[in-house]
Amino acid sequence: MKKILLVVMMVFLVQSGAYAEEGEGKGEKLEKMKGKILENLNKRRGLLDELEDCVKSASSREDMKSCRKANKEKMEALRGERKEMKNKRKEKRGNRE
Repeated sequence: MKKILLVVMMVFLVQSGAYAEEGEGKGEKLEKMKGKILENLNKRRGLLDELEDCVKSASSREDMKSCRKANKEKMEALRGERKEMKNKRKEKRGNRE
């Protein structure tokens, strides 16, 4: 259920970005943006698949805790990467003005 919700949210993000892109030369930026979004989705989907496999193979409550802890650390690292990219984009935009 969460996977479906995540995919639907990302589709709406891509659609709003597509409508915002108008004019010549914007198609390349759109394709680049779509690529980054899809790459992030695949990373998150991979982490969710790893968590699912770990939970399925867990035989005790402690195993479940370690699965969740490992997933949390990986997701935080992914969030950190995205935040770093966002800050770089902000700095780049600030230099244009």
